[in-house]
Amino acid sequence: AMRSGAFAIALLCVSPGASLTLSRQPLVSRPHHALAQPRCSEPVATERREEHAAPAREDTVQERLRLFWRLAVPYFLNAEGAKLNFGLMLLLVLINSGISVIFSYVGRDFYSALSAKDQALFLEKTSNYAVGLAVATPLTVLYKFQRQRLALNWREWMTTELSRQYCTDKAYYKLEIDPEIDNPDQRLTEDVQAFTKVSLDFFITLMTAAIDLVSFSGILYSIYPNLFYAIFVYAGVGTLTTVKLGKALVGQNAEQLLREANLRYSLVRLRENAESIAFYRGEAQEEEEVVSRLGGAVENKRAILGTQRNLEFFTVGYSYLIQILPVLVVSPLYFAGSVELGVITQSTGAFNHVLGDLSIIVNQFEGLSSFSAGLGRLATFVDRMEAYQGPSSSSSSPATFQLAEAAASAEAGGGTPSIWHALRFGRRGPPAGPEAGAAAQTAAGGGEAPSAWERVLYGRGGAPPPPPRRRKGELRLEGVVAPTRGGVRNAEGGLVPGGGVLAVRQLSLSTPDGSRRLFSNVSVDVQPGRHLLVMGNSGTGKSSMLRAVAGLWDRGSGDIARPHTADTMFLPQRPYCTLGSLRQQLVYPRTVDEWARGSSLGTDGSLLDALATVQLDRLAERGVEGLDAVRDWGDELSLGEQQRLAFARVLVSKPRLAILDEATSALDLNNEAIMYKALAAVPGITYVSVGHRPSLLSFHASRLRLLGAGHSPCFEVEDLAEEPAEEAAAEEAEAAEEEAE
Repeated sequence: AMRSGAFAIALLCVSPGASLTLSRQPLVSRPHHALAQPRCSEPVATERREEHAAPAREDTVQERLRLFWRLAVPYFLNAEGAKLNFGLMLLLVLINSGISVIFSYVGRDFYSALSAKDQALFLEKTSNYAVGLAVATPLTVLYKFQRQRLALNWREWMTTELSRQYCTDKAYYKLEIDPEIDNPDQRLTEDVQAFTKVSLDFFITLMTAAIDLVSFSGILYSIYPNLFYAIFVYAGVGTLTTVKLGKALVGQNAEQLLREANLRYSLVRLRENAESIAFYRGEAQEEEEVVSRLGGAVENKRAILGTQRNLEFFTVGYSYLIQILPVLVVSPLYFAGSVELGVITQSTGAFNHVLGDLSIIVNQFEGLSSFSAGLGRLATFVDRMEAYQGPSSSSSSPATFQLAEAAASAEAGGGTPSIWHALRFGRRGPPAGPEAGAAAQTAAGGGEAPSAWERVLYGRGGAPPPPPRRRKGELRLEGVVAPTRGGVRNAEGGLVPGGGVLAVRQLSLSTPDGSRRLFSNVSVDVQPGRHLLVMGNSGTGKSSMLRAVAGLWDRGSGDIARPHTADTMFLPQRPYCTLGSLRQQLVYPRTVDEWARGSSLGTDGSLLDALATVQLDRLAERGVEGLDAVRDWGDELSLGEQQRLAFARVLVSKPRLAILDEATSALDLNNEAIMYKALAAVPGITYVSVGHRPSLLSFHASRLRLLGAGHSPCFEVEDLAEEPAEEAAAEEAEAAEEEAE
C-alpha cells in the first residue's frame, strides 16, 4: 500500500515529525503509480526498473562477513533482552552438545551389553538410557524453542528498525524512483526473515560444530588415530569439490529472487488495475506479460536445478559413504577382538559428528548460496536507505546499521587491519578517528593547521569555514533549511521574505535523469490570502514545481521558502487513503491521538462538519460504526469522492498554506466550486493550485503561467483581480484549443 501511494504519502507526510501508523489490518500490496497515471505508461516504468536492477554483488568472502557483522550486531547491542536471550540460547547449545556426548557413551554401553548377551547388564543399560532420555527430552525441546523465539524476536526488531528508516526522510519515495532498488517490500519481509533465521541457524551450527569437534575428536582419536586423520582428508576433498561444482548457485539464487518478485508484482498490478484493463480489453497483453515473467523465473530455476543436480551427484554419494566408512576402517580391530561392538557404534557416531562439523560447506552449500544472495540484496537496501539519512537528514535518529559510514571509513582507512577489524570493517580496516578526519580535511583543503588560539576557541579542527556568499537574487533562508543532493534549497518554518507564505527565487528544474530542462529562473511570491493558480501546457513542469516545493524534487537550482511543514498541506491529484477507520482518514497524516492533543477543536463534531461540508456525511451514517468504520476506502470511494475527502482533511487541519495538484480534476464544476469556497472560508489559509480548467481562475487572485524551457522568460505572473473572470476563461479556452490543434 505504501508503494502504491508513495508520492501521495510523501506529499502528505512532509513533516519530519509526522508518523505513519502501521495498522493491524490486512495489508494489500499495490504497485506504485504516482508518477504515471495513464494505464499505457505503467509498463515503461516497470521495465526500466528491471533493466537497471542492481546485479548480484560480487564481493569477497571477507566483505560478506563485514556486511553480515554490520547487519547482525546492532540487535544484540540495542534490543532490550537480546543479550539475555542470546546467553540463554548459548547455555542450551552447550547443554545440547553435552547431551550428545553423554548419549554416545550410553549408546556404546547399551550395544556392548547386547553384544555380550548379558541380560542383567542389558536391562541396567536400558534403564540408564531411559533416565538419560527423560532428562534430555525437555532440554532439547527448550533448546529448539529458545532458538526459534530468538529468531522471531530478532526478525521483529530488525523489521521494525528498517520500517522506521523506510518511513524516515521520505526514503520510501526515493527508493521508488531509484532504478537500482527493486521490490523493497520483498526486502523488508522475506529477505529480513531469511537473514535472521538462517543467520541464527548457521551460527548455532558453527558453534555446535566447534564444540562437537573438540568433544568427539578426542573420542575418535582414542578409538583409532588413523580414523581421526582420514576424516580430515575426506572432509577437505569434499569441501573443495563442492565449492567448485556449486559456485554458480550464488548468482543464480540472486537472480531467482529478482525474477520471482517481478512475477508477483505483475500479478499484483493486474489485480489492482483490473477495471482499467477491463475497459481497455487488455487481457491478452497482460497474460503475455505474466507468462513472459513466469518463463524467465522458470528458465532460471531450471538452471538452478541443473547446478544442484551436478552438485548432488557428488554430495549424495559423499553422504552415503559416511555411513559405512568408519565401520570399514575400524572393522579389522573388531574382527581381531581388540574392540567390542559398542565401540564400533560409538566410532560411527563420533565419525559422523566430526565429519558433519568439518563438512559444513558441503552440507549447507545450497542454503549458504541462497543466504549470500539475500544478504547482498538486504545490504544494498539498507545501505541506500541510510545514504538518504546522511548528514543532510532531517531525522534525529541515527542510522541503526551504519553500512554507509563503515564503507566510507573503509575507503578513508589505510595500513594493514587486524583480523578483528577486518571482520568488522573489511580489508581497509577501521574508520579513522575524528582527529585523523580533521587532519585529512585540512590537508585536502590545502589550509594551514589551526593556531593555538583557534584550538582553544574551536577545538583541534580549527575555525569553521566562512559561510558561502549569496548569489544575486538568492533568498536569505531562515528556519530549517533542508539540504539536498541537488541544487534546490528548501527552507521551512522561518520568516518568508516580504511577509508572504511562499517565496520562490530563481528556480530551475530538470527531469530526474537530467536529460531535459523543464523551466529556468522562475520567481514568484505568494502573499497571505492571495491565492495563486499555476497553469501551463502539459510537460512545462507544473507538478514538478509542486514536488520541488514539497522537497521531493531537487534536480535543479534555486531557493524555496515556505511555512513549517506542520502548517503546510499538499493535495495530490490522486489522493491517498490510508488503511484504517474513517476518523484516521480525516486526520491523516497525523494519528488520532496527535490530532486530539494538538487541536482545540479535536472532537467528532469538527470531523462530521468537515464531512458535511464536502458532502460526504453519508459515510459516517452507514452502520453503527460511524467514524470508526474500517473499510478499504481507496477501493470503496470513487476518485472524485477521494478528492473531496482530501479537501475534508484540509478543513480539519486548517493549515496556513495548501498546495493542490489537479485536486479537483475528477469533480464536476459545481462540486469544484463548493470545495474552493469551503477552502477559502478556512481562517488564515492561502492556497496554490495547479490546474488546467478555466473555471479555476475565479477562485484565485493571481496566475503563474509556465511557458516551457523554450521561451525566455519561461514564465509570467498575472494579477487576476484586474482581469474579468469571463475574459480570462475565454482566453484559457482559446489557448486549450490551440494546444489541441
